[in-house]
Amino acid sequence: MSVTERPFIDTWTAEMAVTLQRAFRMTNDAFAEHLGIAVRTVAGWHSHRTIVPRNHVQQILDLAYEGARQSVLERFTHLLQQKGEPVPAAPNAVPAAPKPSSHPQPAPATDPVVAQMAADMALMQARIDSLQEKLGALALRVLT
Repeated sequence: MSVTERPFIDTWTAEMAVTLQRAFRMTNDAFAEHLGIAVRTVAGWHSHRTIVPRNHVQQILDLAYEGARQSVLERFTHLLQQKGEPVPAAPNAVPAAPKPSSHPQPAPATDPVVAQMAADMALMQARIDSLQEKLGALALRVLT
C-alpha cells in the first residue's frame, strides 16, 4: 500500500477503534473528547473488543479517521499489521496476499444479538452519564 492510500474501513469494531486511539496516541479522555463521545464509551471498547459501534458512532470514527494526519494513518496501519489483523485495502488498491498470523485471533462474539445489545447498553450508559454531568452543572448554577 502506498503511503498516500488510506485503507478503507467498512465497519468499525471496538478493536479497530482502540487501534485508532493508539495511532492518535491519545488517552481515553482525550480520544473521547476528540470524538465528542463519552469517556465510558471509549473505556467500554477496551473491555469489549468485539463490539460493533452503532451507525452514528461509525460515522464519528470515519470522520476522525479521514481527518487524521499521514503519520497517524501510518501508525494505524502498522498497529493493525502488528496484531496480525488484515489491513483493509483502499477502494482502488489491488488486494495483497494474506499473511499467516503468529497471533491467535480473538473469537468472534458468540451471538451477534448479544454483542449489539452490549454496544447499545454501553451507548445508553454513556448518554446517562452525559445527562448526569449536565444535570449536575445545571444544579450548581441554580444553587450559586
